[in-house]
Amino acid sequence: MKPLNLLTAITLIILFVPGCKKETASFNSDQPSEYFNLAPGKFIIYDLDSTLYVNYGQTDTVIHYQAKDLVDTVITDNLNRPAWRVIRYLRDAQSTNEADWVPKLTYMIVPGEKTVEVVENNLRYQKLQLPVTTGFSWKGNSSLPNSPYESIYQFSNDEDIQYWDYNYDAINEAIDINSTTYQNTISITQAADSVNAPIDYPEVFAYRNYWTEKYAKGIGLVYKEVSMWEYQPPNGGSPGYRVGYGLTLRIREHN
Repeated sequence: MKPLNLLTAITLIILFVPGCKKETASFNSDQPSEYFNLAPGKFIIYDLDSTLYVNYGQTDTVIHYQAKDLVDTVITDNLNRPAWRVIRYLRDAQSTNEADWVPKLTYMIVPGEKTVEVVENNLRYQKLQLPVTTGFSWKGNSSLPNSPYESIYQFSNDEDIQYWDYNYDAINEAIDINSTTYQNTISITQAADSVNAPIDYPEVFAYRNYWTEKYAKGIGLVYKEVSMWEYQPPNGGSPGYRVGYGLTLRIREHN
């Protein structure tokens, strides 16, 4: 067989290898900071329902408030990054008097290129992270210490909190809260785990970890629901009891 000359070989390569073309995939994502409105004087007012377990864990009670998160000023966090100080005020759920607002706590929002962090009680949470797309997950509590709530609650719910997977469940969703529709929201589930909850078998240990948050573009947090409790069954002559807390925030208004 007569060998191929160079020109023929090059022609065959061009004909039979048409796929040797470099292709670059592109992906567009909202920036996490787009889901906040950080400027001095900006505020969000919420309905706040706080669930407590009282009477030595025998009874649960819900206390109702209004909460106002007011953006105060720019500061720096302990990593010397720009951050926004936010002051939370509380007043009675039925109050309409501006003089009734009482400051209760401060926290920081730290907007970055890839994440938005919230620092509260020296605990750092990576609330949002790139890419903002359905199904993406990340370890949003990776900066937390072991059992960060042990000084407040004698439960085991927070023992593995550093490994919780935050997940974007919905993107660009319209949701109704307090008779107002909020467009372009994202939903993040941080935890959804339970055993024997509700407590159908009172002789058996039970617990629940549930944490979800929703943010509206250009506004901030519009909904938050947290339920972290542990149930210890009866022991000897002592009755069963629950320890932990619950919290729900629903936006009422913003500026």
